Amino acid sequence: MMPKLTQDRTLGLVAIALGLFIALYWAGADSETGLVEKTRGRYSIGDALAPTVAAVFLSLSGLWLAVSGGPQTTLSLRNAGFIMGVLMLLFVSLGLMRWGGPWLVEAITAADYRPLRDTVPWKYVGFVLGGTAMIAALTFVVERQLRWSRVLIALGVTLFLAAFYDLPFEDLLLPPNGDV
Repeated sequence: MMPKLTQDRTLGLVAIALGLFIALYWAGADSETGLVEKTRGRYSIGDALAPTVAAVFLSLSGLWLAVSGGPQTTLSLRNAGFIMGVLMLLFVSLGLMRWGGPWLVEAITAADYRPLRDTVPWKYVGFVLGGTAMIAALTFVVERQLRWSRVLIALGVTLFLAAFYDLPFEDLLLPPNGDV
């Protein structure tokens, strides 16, 4: 007998499908290079590496969710509304990440952002602003209250991620600076 299709299994299957679509089609079709690029005997990160790694984690999370056997409730309109609310928070955070740097540069220096996108502190503005907003907003959704300690933790995590990805690689632009 087939197990009942609960909200956890449904969300898990959607995450698996989305992750597979990104890893197998979208990441390769949307990038000029593959996972890694070899130029003059030197390997560097390809355009498709980060979205492929994210897609693998998305698929693994979906698999865990689909097989973990959570509560035996079915998908409801309330669940869909919650997911839509979280997606809106994510879109707003990604908007801050994308346009936060250019807006701040224009407001403070009246200069064009493009030449400054790989200079400190401008290359971190959008990533830190959007990442901090995303983590703090998701923490707020879970805890149902805004605590400044959580905002500081979100800022610390975002700064750690920025340093983790930016410092070891001289030719890497933090998102979204490669698109600006």
